[in-house]
Amino acid sequence: MPIRNILLGLFLALPLSACGYQILRGDLASGIRFAVPSATDSSEFAGLDAELTQAVRKQLFSMIGAKVGDVSSDYRLELVISKAQRSARAWSRNGGVNMGMVVIAVKYKLIEINSKQSVLESNISRNQEFLFSTGENTTHAFSEAIADITQQIVLEIAEHLSEIN
Repeated sequence: MPIRNILLGLFLALPLSACGYQILRGDLASGIRFAVPSATDSSEFAGLDAELTQAVRKQLFSMIGAKVGDVSSDYRLELVISKAQRSARAWSRNGGVNMGMVVIAVKYKLIEINSKQSVLESNISRNQEFLFSTGENTTHAFSEAIADITQQIVLEIAEHLSEIN
């Protein structure tokens, strides 16, 4: 029996909870409706608010099966881009920029509609570097950082929902 089959068998035999990982149920929030109004953003980068809002709505559905809409919602998810900036990280010898970096921070608050109380809130930030030589730019870096933040927000919501159910 090849060693690969033995290792695969051992991996499958180990419970995931023993190492701190859990499998996220794709139907965890089925039947739960979220209102996700447009994010608030006062930065100089146009479009980040729309990109963040759409990404969160999509991930709520795809990761945990939540319904997103304003009619008879169970929760309201408020999103605020509290920081968005870019900077040069590495300069070339001729004075150009070889590598840049963006920083984005998002505050979110999950409000239960019936009680009108905040049940979850957090501030998540990400730094994302990008290389001009590979065709990356500020827009690309912000998109990657937003995708990462969005997944983190939905994972935190999923953890909250699993604790109350």
